[in-house]
Amino acid sequence: MASSATPNGIVPEVLTPDNYEDWSIMVKNYLLSRDLWTSVIEDAEAGTTPEKEEERKKNNAKALHILQMSCGSETLSRIKESTTAKSAWNTLASLYRSRLGANADIEQGNPTLFSVLLSFFKLLFNFCLLSNHPTN
Repeated sequence: MASSATPNGIVPEVLTPDNYEDWSIMVKNYLLSRDLWTSVIEDAEAGTTPEKEEERKKNNAKALHILQMSCGSETLSRIKESTTAKSAWNTLASLYRSRLGANADIEQGNPTLFSVLLSFFKLLFNFCLLSNHPTN
């Protein structure tokens, strides 16, 4: 069996179905530390200057390379056709977060099941408090 350790210093081990949650936290922090996270969460802006477009392409390539280097060969085969860091990240999220029962499209403003349930139970708790409290 091949080792899952990575010599690249990005993550201690390559992405597997069992370590997605920890892997994604470490890779996100790595990308944040290099000002590359926006390449993962934002779409290209229409009408940007040629200089900004060139910088966006360069940052996308860096972020995509980091994602690729953080994956094993089996996982890499799933994203090797991705041309943007965002599409690669979302592909990996849909593959591995769905196994955890979580929302696959991360950082796109979609509420997670946990946050929806938490809001529901807060409302239910407040309703129970109010309905059991005497008005006089």
